Amino acid sequence: TSVERIMNLHNVCFTLQRFMRIVSSRLRPIMLFMDDLQWAGSTSLELIQGLLSDTRGSTSCFFFVGSYRSNEVETSHPIFDLMTHLESCGISSTKLHLCGLSRVDLNRMISESLCIFPRICKPLSDSVHAKTKGNPFFALEFLRSLLDSAVLKYSLRERRWIWDIDKIEAENITDN
Repeated sequence: TSVERIMNLHNVCFTLQRFMRIVSSRLRPIMLFMDDLQWAGSTSLELIQGLLSDTRGSTSCFFFVGSYRSNEVETSHPIFDLMTHLESCGISSTKLHLCGLSRVDLNRMISESLCIFPRICKPLSDSVHAKTKGNPFFALEFLRSLLDSAVLKYSLRERRWIWDIDKIEAENITDN
C-alpha cells in the first residue's frame, strides 16, 4: 500500500541520514555522484531530497552531484520537483548545462590524440563532429568503432594515422 511505501521510504531515509551524520564531517566529506537521473523514479528522488534537506545533520559534510540528459526529460519529470523543493528550502545548488565540443576543440583533441597537425586531421574531425555533435563520449566511441573497422588505422609506411573519409562519411551512428 502507499502508506507502507511512505513508511519504508521514511525508514530508509532516516537510516541514511543517521549514517551520513556519523561518517561525514568537514574533515571527512562525502560526495555522491548519481548519473542518468532521467531514469530515476519519484521514490529515489524523494530519498535524495531527504538526504539533502537533513537539518539535523549540521556537522555532516555532504556534496551531491546529479546528472541527467536534458533531451530525455519532460518538464513534468520529478527531477524538477526535487530542484524546486531544494531551492525553496534554501539549499544552494548550481545547474550546469554541458554542450558538445566545438569543431575547433574536437579537432584539437583528435589531432593531439593522433599526434597529427590540426590542419591535417581537420577533415576527420569535421566528419566526427557532424556525426556526434561534438559529444566527447560519442566522439571517442565513434573513433573506436572506426579503429575496430580499420577505417582509421596507423600506417607504418607513412608513419602516421590514415583514414578513408568516404567510408567515415558513410558510417551510421546512433543517438545513443
